[in-house]
Amino acid sequence: MNERRFEGRVAVVTGGTTGIGRATVERLHAEGASVIFCGRRQQVGDDLAATLASDRAVFVAADVTVRNDLEHLYDTCQERFGRLDVVVNNAGNVVVGPTLKLKPEQWRRTIALNLDAVFDSCQLALPQLQSTINSGKASGASIVNVASLDAVRGDRGFAAYNAAKAGVANFTRSLALEFGPERIRSNTVSPGAVDTPLTTMTTSNPTAAAAFESAIPLGRFGAPHEVAAAIAFLAADEASFINGANLLVDGGVTAGTGHPDVLALFDMQ
Repeated sequence: MNERRFEGRVAVVTGGTTGIGRATVERLHAEGASVIFCGRRQQVGDDLAATLASDRAVFVAADVTVRNDLEHLYDTCQERFGRLDVVVNNAGNVVVGPTLKLKPEQWRRTIALNLDAVFDSCQLALPQLQSTINSGKASGASIVNVASLDAVRGDRGFAAYNAAKAGVANFTRSLALEFGPERIRSNTVSPGAVDTPLTTMTTSNPTAAAAFESAIPLGRFGAPHEVAAAIAFLAADEASFINGANLLVDGGVTAGTGHPDVLALFDMQ
């Protein structure tokens, strides 16, 4: 692998201050990219930028559900670096609870953050990606949208999140068809159970954590850097013929049919 495979390229990462987003910022930056990343917490973002200690790392405080904030993010990208090669839409959150108790504002907020913001970000990014290619600065560009295992499987109590993430995956397929001819690849990464601040409710509860781990063939939660590696792969030239894919990073959860273990059930081991 070329450890500087993003040398000279510019990436935008939303939700880039914690968890998978932070690991992605660190990975792309380590491989040579200039990275503009956003989050809502100014101090956390500033601290990460200071840790990276580079003029190639720029934090912009932004709420991705506010289009004006995203416009400022992409304006900053052009002002600082004059090009855009890679977009990673990672910002998101989850509301868990019975559907009949889900408040309409919780539904709308979940859709706004996990789906609408991805649309807004892509719509603002695409002209800049086109410009990078059309000006001869690059032969192609890449969008990687972070969905979830919940994009392909349903979960009790995750109605809004299931709907939003399934929307992200299919929206990304539409982008792949529309902009592939312009050499802009669009792909999805769908993580399973990953140890991040979003999963603290589960990982901090030994009973819940054990239940999740027992359902994962690899027997453990994923780590943010493992998802970041998948994102970086899809963004890089190594994935130059991958377009419209949904890469599941779930430890093997979706490898099965959901049927009982026949070997154990009939003592055939």
